[in-house]
Amino acid sequence: WTLYNVLPCSDPSVTCVLPGTRLLSAIGTAQAFCDGPTDAEANFAAATALQGLIPARDAYLATDPTFASALDTSMSISATVLSKSASGMCNEPATACNDGAVLFHWLRGLLLLIDRNASRALIDSAPRAALFEAHHVYLADGNWMDDNTVQLTESMYDDLPLHLRVDGVLYEAQFATMTVRDSFRCGGDHSSDGLLGGLTERGYNVFKMDVGDGTEEAFGCTGASVRGDHSMTVIRHEVAHQFDRVVQADTRMSALFDGLKASAAVTDDWLRLNCRAGGPDEFFKGAPQEIIASQVGNQYLLSSSTQLHVAVDRLVGGSSAVALGWVLFHLEMFASEDGTRSRMYESAAGLDLSVAADGTAAVLCVILRRDGVGRIGGVTVPGCGGELTISYATASSTALPSSATTTYVDGSTSDGWSCDVDPAVVICDVPSPPPPPPPTSPSPPSASPSPPPPFVP
Repeated sequence: WTLYNVLPCSDPSVTCVLPGTRLLSAIGTAQAFCDGPTDAEANFAAATALQGLIPARDAYLATDPTFASALDTSMSISATVLSKSASGMCNEPATACNDGAVLFHWLRGLLLLIDRNASRALIDSAPRAALFEAHHVYLADGNWMDDNTVQLTESMYDDLPLHLRVDGVLYEAQFATMTVRDSFRCGGDHSSDGLLGGLTERGYNVFKMDVGDGTEEAFGCTGASVRGDHSMTVIRHEVAHQFDRVVQADTRMSALFDGLKASAAVTDDWLRLNCRAGGPDEFFKGAPQEIIASQVGNQYLLSSSTQLHVAVDRLVGGSSAVALGWVLFHLEMFASEDGTRSRMYESAAGLDLSVAADGTAAVLCVILRRDGVGRIGGVTVPGCGGELTISYATASSTALPSSATTTYVDGSTSDGWSCDVDPAVVICDVPSPPPPPPPTSPSPPSASPSPPPPFVP
């Protein structure tokens, strides 16, 4: 101890700055933000201090007798500052260049963690509050995104199966943080990047763009074409990264994933990045974390029927059985607990290429028929003329499909999938309850996750 010259705070001759004091000092900077000229350097220092204090609050509550009172005071001041800012009562807005945006990020985070609702933290944005209340997703963007983009993000979450949200996006976390890192940067200054993390264990970053800013071709070099809104494509891609946890935690799903990845060898075995020089195989083998994000986030959640058509055509044409294996894997990911139903998704652009992509996608109700070993043996999309019947080369649960035919009600068949999705028939409303309540402890790291409620397909 003498090496570090550590002195006990119990010594009357020693002046200690306790965590509670540091917390109040940082919050005092936020309070001063509204009351007088703001100081970017002081705001940055206060945000840095809050990042160190708020996630460790349980430890400080146990060791610093002043911290509980300081925490209560800090919450009250944070709520007041955010309310005044929302009412235009501060001398200037919180921006990236005065570092008020990143300071307010931590005021919001403190209130979200303790209040467990958005009423005070997100008082200045009803759409952001609605997203948090419905799905426990905190959009940390310095209020940059427009309301339409925020509302479409909430709609996207509405249509995801509960298990992908609870066991993927929110796994063992009180909430997930969706950051827009670029919105906290002032010109070329990226120093705020390091101050956005740490609120909970789950989060992802998206680009600074709104719905309507541009589109992306989701099916390049596949023989099909569907353009998706670029902003929603990025959001779906990053959300789909979170689904990896669900796959890795399920021995059957992880075996299917590993088997498909090992079987893939040529461009037609992959559904994305088919235009990539040298093909997509090397990329996906070297970055397997991008497989689900790309093939589900960029394609399946945009136009599942287009992806299915591409994969079936490749199987029937003899160029790949792996491609259809991936789509069947996606259907398994989105399947109900009993395995009899799943979800497919269609954007307006996927249903009618004459309609501009607007970022929205509707849920399609899909019926699954299982074969004797539990594999998907048939896929029926209501509104289509028959069942897509799947056969496999072997009895193995991870075998690749060997044939795909459309089986009609009269027993006749045709090669491939003969169906044009009819939105008037197949689009359906799927109930999507909110996630379970957050853990009872105010500190996510020490909390045990609540068990998920009954599964709703």
